[in-house]
Amino acid sequence: VLHIMAKLAKFLQGAAGAGGGAGPDVEDVFSTYLYEGNSSTQTITNGIDLDGEGGLVWVKSRDASSDHELNDTERGVGKRIASNQAYAEQSNSDVSAFNSNGFDLRYQSGLGNASGEDYASWTFRKAPKFFDVVTYTGDGSNRTIAHSLGSDVGMLIVKRLDSAKSWAVFHRQFNSGSAPANYWDQLNNAQAIQSNSTIWNNTAPTSSVFSLGTANVVNQSGGTYVAYLFAHNDGDGGFGPDGDADIIKCGSYTGNGSTNGPEIDLGFEPQWLLVKSASSADVWMMTDNMRGMINSTDGNNNVNYLKANTSDAESGFSGKFNLTSTGFKITDGGSIINGSGNTYIYM
Repeated sequence: VLHIMAKLAKFLQGAAGAGGGAGPDVEDVFSTYLYEGNSSTQTITNGIDLDGEGGLVWVKSRDASSDHELNDTERGVGKRIASNQAYAEQSNSDVSAFNSNGFDLRYQSGLGNASGEDYASWTFRKAPKFFDVVTYTGDGSNRTIAHSLGSDVGMLIVKRLDSAKSWAVFHRQFNSGSAPANYWDQLNNAQAIQSNSTIWNNTAPTSSVFSLGTANVVNQSGGTYVAYLFAHNDGDGGFGPDGDADIIKCGSYTGNGSTNGPEIDLGFEPQWLLVKSASSADVWMMTDNMRGMINSTDGNNNVNYLKANTSDAESGFSGKFNLTSTGFKITDGGSIINGSGNTYIYM
């Protein structure tokens, strides 16, 4: 089923191209892969070249209340951080190798490979106009850090590694896109965005650098950090057989509190979705098409979601949104994704 879904995604994404040279397909740079833990060793083959290209593996138990586990090639194997925790980097990761077609698991913390538990894994490969990982050491002064995204930064997430500090988030549509770098949010907490000039130095990232202020969550002298950068394609993506398809969008919408909610035009049917209210304290909702992000026109969706900011097991709901061939339409009036007058950011 995974193979068929990947081929279908490749075909659908390729159909969006129109002229130009060939570029990577979605299946080359992103994967949602579901597996069962075994408290031993196992190899996850998802077709993503992490050994040669680098990237991020994000794992969460669907069954148990347990931390998320994030591993990346810049920090290396055996080192994990959790999106729902402020704690420093831990040295007992379940990811034991980054391979040319996926990754290996061992049994260390049990967060990513406990026997009998069902897991979701999301792999983001480093690629221009899609995703990048950068590590750096803080210096306590306003500064910039180079990155290789080569396009607009849609969303930026920074975690301090040597100390227990909250995750810092930038999104291009904070404050509805008006001076978004004057604000920040925390990935490990449910809160509205907050203004703070010492996080991003009130300076939006460019296609080659992102700016830091003096706050200890992003730039304390001697502190060590990792940054995850996600692109925003807007008619300038470099993907598909013609090298001009968009595959990632970071935008916003305003909720109306109705089951006839906003319809978001992405230009493609999404495989994975992260949504957060920027206006109020609410969860970071994560869902994907492998766990049940069903395309339905009758409102009887079976949408299974996890929360990036909590250790909660997977939850399910119906009627939250419908997928369309060009995006998704909100079909629920609840505060998680459609509170009246609230601004929501998404990736």
